[in-house]
Amino acid sequence: MLSDANATIMNRHEIPVPVAATRALADCAIGRNAVIVDVSASAGDACRLRALGVFEGAEVRVVGTRPGLLIEVRGTRLVLGTELAATVGVRPLDIA
Repeated sequence: MLSDANATIMNRHEIPVPVAATRALADCAIGRNAVIVDVSASAGDACRLRALGVFEGAEVRVVGTRPGLLIEVRGTRLVLGTELAATVGVRPLDIA
């Protein structure tokens, strides 16, 4: 476990992301906006997610949590199973 508050990780596209700022999409609260920083699902699932607009750099909003996770990405609403949503790393955006 990293203890440095300023520590960063590199996502699959070699973009540095602060460790403290990342979490699983499945852990985001309803109404929360976030930017996707990593998709660590299996190759097949990751390919399908990316085809649906769930890819690094995309902004998502959590709309609901039952059953699974209802998200809005690029103007489209999608439902992801909780396990699949747990493989999507995000950086939550501050709500003003």
